[in-house]
Amino acid sequence: MRLRTLVYGVILVLGLSPLAAQNVVSTHSVSVDIAGLMYGYELPLGDKFSLIARAGTQAGIEYSSSYSIWGGSERRWSVGLYTVLSVEPRYYYNLSKRYVAGKNTFGNSGGFLSLNIQYFFPPYYRHHIDGEGGLLVTPFWGFRRVWYEHFLFELGGGINISFADFKSVSAGPAFDVRIGYLF
Repeated sequence: MRLRTLVYGVILVLGLSPLAAQNVVSTHSVSVDIAGLMYGYELPLGDKFSLIARAGTQAGIEYSSSYSIWGGSERRWSVGLYTVLSVEPRYYYNLSKRYVAGKNTFGNSGGFLSLNIQYFFPPYYRHHIDGEGGLLVTPFWGFRRVWYEHFLFELGGGINISFADFKSVSAGPAFDVRIGYLF
């Protein structure tokens, strides 16, 4: 009987505690990536999950060099500007912990795991790029901070899996820095 009372008491205290008070919230944002401008809308899907839809423009930058055993070599930079649509489900894993510790959780300020699925249209500007668009899937780990109720900063890293022209598959490191305005 005492154990049951203790369990009910713990459930009641946890249910009324700040751990249960912090949930993912809906946000609108305009942000500048390393090489692009994006509009994003974040829709909460539960206490710790959200779905972010983004539309905008991004740059694809690549450096390649090749050497031949006969003495020839080639080095070049490739640049393309793309229109991009993306969907990103996110899991915020530490919002409650940050809230209890008295840290900023405004605008979903916390650490996250996500899977960014991005469709990029054929480039409207290209230099040494033959691509016609494609799909980019990126599992990400990152963190987000919102300061003064409007200024957004995100930093993340992961692995890009690219389905360029829907004919070939390649993978490489991904690094994302996002500075924006939350409204």
